Amino acid sequence: MNLIGDIQGNYHTLRALLKQMPDEEPVSVGDMVDRGPRSKEVLEFFRLHGKALLGNHEHMMLDYFKGTETYMPQIWLLNSGDATLYSLGLERSASLPEVLLDYLESLPLMIKEEGLIVTHAPINKRLSIEDISFSDHLENCPLEESVLWNRDDPVPRERYFQVFGHNGYRFSRAHFFDKGFMIRSETAFAVCIDTVRGQLLSGIHWPSRQIYTQEYID
Repeated sequence: MNLIGDIQGNYHTLRALLKQMPDEEPVSVGDMVDRGPRSKEVLEFFRLHGKALLGNHEHMMLDYFKGTETYMPQIWLLNSGDATLYSLGLERSASLPEVLLDYLESLPLMIKEEGLIVTHAPINKRLSIEDISFSDHLENCPLEESVLWNRDDPVPRERYFQVFGHNGYRFSRAHFFDKGFMIRSETAFAVCIDTVRGQLLSGIHWPSRQIYTQEYID
């Protein structure tokens, strides 16, 4: 499995990164859209050829088009939503094509497999894995503590290695979290693969834990 960090509309960068990685299923940790110029292509790629989680940018996008008022008015546009509108060829007042609306609404908050948990943001230390498993996680949890927005460091979760994005403002390279003094991928309990600060797209192959990177080329 190829787990890909926050892509943010950088489709050509995504394809270049995947060429470096094993020929396995690509999985986005969320934030496929905004900022970069090719959000439409990224959305269509994962809709047709891979898996993806819901990120905070997709959540804001859904709120904008559905008018659910979870966020302050225009907050998605203030977070580079206009770049996604331009990529989709839409005006601010337009409706999102139903196929994309259905796709975004179908995105899960977590992937859990044997030994692995993948979320968009790290799991808040006050939450259990079971808390996130419930469909009403976003309704019962303050957004800033949810797996869409949490900025706190992860804590060890017994039997699980954690992969997430979202915190790229902190890291220019993929960052492993280890309980010991030395930080090593083989003993780490979590990794952040959002590396927007370094103008890089990063991915990790599971279960080898090999990190791959690609400079932005979009």
